[in-house]
Amino acid sequence: MSQYNTLFEEISKLPVIDTHEHLYWEEQDWVNNKNDILGDYLSQYLKSDVISAGLKQEDYNTVINPDGDINKRWSIVEPFWEFSRHTGYGRALDFSVQHVYGIDGVHRHTIEELNAVYLAQKNPGHYKRVLRDLCNIELCLDDCWDLPAEPEHPFFKFIWQPQDYINPYGIDGNTIFAYIEQKYNIKVKNLDSWLEALETELDHIMDLYKVRVLKSAIAYIRTLRFEKTEYTLANTLFSETLDIWEKGKKESPLVFPRELQDFMMHRVLDLANKRNLTFQIHTGILEGNGAILSNSDPSLLNNLFLEYPNVDFDLFHISYPYQNIACALAKMFPNVFIDMCWAHIISPSASVSALDDFLDAVPYNKISAFGGDYVFVDGVCGHLHLSRQNISRTLENKIHNGVFNETKALEIARALYYDNPKRIFKL
Repeated sequence: MSQYNTLFEEISKLPVIDTHEHLYWEEQDWVNNKNDILGDYLSQYLKSDVISAGLKQEDYNTVINPDGDINKRWSIVEPFWEFSRHTGYGRALDFSVQHVYGIDGVHRHTIEELNAVYLAQKNPGHYKRVLRDLCNIELCLDDCWDLPAEPEHPFFKFIWQPQDYINPYGIDGNTIFAYIEQKYNIKVKNLDSWLEALETELDHIMDLYKVRVLKSAIAYIRTLRFEKTEYTLANTLFSETLDIWEKGKKESPLVFPRELQDFMMHRVLDLANKRNLTFQIHTGILEGNGAILSNSDPSLLNNLFLEYPNVDFDLFHISYPYQNIACALAKMFPNVFIDMCWAHIISPSASVSALDDFLDAVPYNKISAFGGDYVFVDGVCGHLHLSRQNISRTLENKIHNGVFNETKALEIARALYYDNPKRIFKL
C-alpha cells in the first residue's frame, strides 16, 4: 500500500469536528421541503459553476422545479454540469452519491434512478446515516440563521450571527423592533436601547443554547475594515437614521450608515471579549455569481486583531484567494486562526498548496481542517472525502521532503480534524 493510501485510510478513521454548516436544524424541515435531487444539489455551489459556465437564470429555474420531468430538466443543465464536473463543487457531488447511494456519479444514465433513490431516502434518520455513520462527524457548528425551537441537538451546536445589530440590511425595521419588544420587553427608541437589546439577546442565547461562537458574513454587503467610531457620533447617527426611517412611514428598510455599522462591530467584539467567545468571520471568495471580492480581504481586519487581542478570530475558507495573507496573519497574531471550511471544494489544488504553506509557516494547533458549509446533508459527505484526499496528499508531501514522519503526520491530522476545533471553539 502506498504512503498516500495508508494516510488516507487512517485519516478516514479520525473523528471530525465540523466547523461550519448551514443545515436545517430540524431534519424534518429538510424532509418536508419539496426539492428533489436537482433542487437540493443545485441550491448552492454547483449552481454558481453552471451559471458561470453559461446556464441562463430562467433555465436554472426550470431545472430546479421538481414538478418538471427529471430527464427533461437534466437535458437542460447537462452541458453546463459537464463543464463543471471536475471543479471541486462537481467532484464533491459525484463523491457524495457514490458514498451515500452507491451510484456512480450524477450522469445522464443515472439521474432518474438517483433521483428516485434520493427521494426514497429523504426521511428522518438520513442525517444520522450521513453525518455519524458515513462521515464520523461528532459535532457540527451550525449556522442555521434562525434560533431553533429546541436548544439541544445530537449533531449540532448552534452559533449566532449578531449581524442584524451591526446593520439590519434589507430587513424590515418593524419586524426587528417588534421581535425585540415581544421577546425581551425592550422598546427600541435610541442607541442605548439598541445596545441593550444586543446584549440581552446575546446573553439569552448563550444561556439557552450554550453558544460560545459568533459569526459574521458581513463581507457580502460591505468591506471588512471597521474603524473606531465615538459613541457621541454613533448615538447621533442612530437617532438620525431612526428619524428618517420613521418619517418615511417605516416603509423602507432600515439601513445603518457606515460609521454606525463600524461602532456596532466594535461593540459586538467588546462583548465577545468580555464573554470569551470565538468570532468566526467570512473572508475571501463570496458564494454566488457577482460580488465585490476585495471587500473580503482579511488584511482589512488587521486593526481588529490588534484592538481585541483576547478575542479568537477564526478566518473562514482559508480566505481564498487571499490564503497567503491569512497565513501571514495567523503567523503574526496569537488570536488569529485558519479555518479550511468550504475551501476543499472551492479549489482542491489550492487547498493542498495552502495547507503545505500553512504547515511551513503556522503552528499546526491554529488550523482547522474541515467544515462542509452545505445546506443539504449529502454534500457534507463528498466534501469531507475530498478534504481527506487533500490533507493526505499534503502530509505525504511533507513526509517525502523529510519534514516529519508518518506518526507525526497522523498526529497533525487528528489535531486539524478534531483537537484544534474542539479547543478553538471552546467545545
